[in-house]
Amino acid sequence: MPVSVTRARASLRALAVTVAAFAVLTSTGCTIVGTHPPSSPTPAASPSDQTRIGVIAGSDPRAAEITGIVEAAIPELALQSVVFGVWVGDDEIVRGAVDSPSAPLPTATDALVRVGQPMEAMLGTILLQLGTEGVVDLDAPVSPYVPELVNADRITPRMLANTTGGTPDYVTNADFIARVHADPFAHYTFSELLGYAQQSPPLFAPGTGWAYSHTEMAALVQVLERASGQSLEDLMQSRIYGPLGMTRSSAHQDSEIGQPAMHAYTNQRGVYEDSTSWDPTWGFDGGMNAPVIDLGRWLRALNDGDLLTAADAETSLAPVSAGLGGMSAQRYFAYGSLVADGWIVGNPILNGYQGFTAQERNPSVTIVVWSAVAPANTETSNASQTIAQRIAAIVSATPFTM
Repeated sequence: MPVSVTRARASLRALAVTVAAFAVLTSTGCTIVGTHPPSSPTPAASPSDQTRIGVIAGSDPRAAEITGIVEAAIPELALQSVVFGVWVGDDEIVRGAVDSPSAPLPTATDALVRVGQPMEAMLGTILLQLGTEGVVDLDAPVSPYVPELVNADRITPRMLANTTGGTPDYVTNADFIARVHADPFAHYTFSELLGYAQQSPPLFAPGTGWAYSHTEMAALVQVLERASGQSLEDLMQSRIYGPLGMTRSSAHQDSEIGQPAMHAYTNQRGVYEDSTSWDPTWGFDGGMNAPVIDLGRWLRALNDGDLLTAADAETSLAPVSAGLGGMSAQRYFAYGSLVADGWIVGNPILNGYQGFTAQERNPSVTIVVWSAVAPANTETSNASQTIAQRIAAIVSATPFTM
């Protein structure tokens, strides 16, 4: 996601209060690393003064090095908690959770996080599936599905998936930002989100430029639902989660999150507060919760084209936006994915959750990191990206840059 979008998302974090269930970390046939002292231990540290680490790892020696990177990042980057997973090919190198000594509750290795942006590539996959099945014409106007969208008679579903329709992003609207800060529990409908976006004129003629737009992703959800006659939840379950065995993932259009959940926090309203239960429907009239292991499975499937025909799989990650809006053949946006120098990357920032996903295309390397900030964190950058880049330097010969 472009830096400007990341900053806009960061400006929207706010208060929420939740109660999380205590989760016990268990595993079979794996190494479990328990409570560790902090990197710079204080004399006679009690358990409450210790960094909590729960790790599932095999015999790969890189597992300990990766865990050390995450542990060191907790105090360095002012973080409360981190959940992470790393795979080389289909082999899991390590997966775990690390909490600072000040974390109110321990984070489970299978904790649910709010996903945000990586869900957009799933929407792109569903669109390509429906196109091949003849359910929706990817190159016909979207006016039958979202007639209220400005330029609906010229914007196509394919443009929505690649955000090349020129529709302004409601996230940058001052009235919208003010409402989110005033009430972080507010629920948003597509009509409301579109209303904020269309207070501004189109950015460019449909298909002539590229600019990331939450609005166009929200409109894509409407197209998928209205063309298929199914809800977002049903589409995701039948076409993504079920086929891939993502058993703990769920799509939703409310603020629900299951347990165990990773707690999120934010300073954005001038006080450090738990934001786990803040309503996420401002994202694009939909949301997703998932554990790290499910996100890793999705990234590998996206890279391999497991859910698409060979032709659609190639299209889904092709440089379709190259030459538009600063995109190039080396760095471009395609059907919900940002592809940069041979990596598929995502950097969602949602309701105090800072995430980063990175999938090296060839050879296959998968990195998933989600973090929550501690009180001293100013939230001006995505700590999960920093951690992911450090991990990439260990498991890949071509670490990514952003």
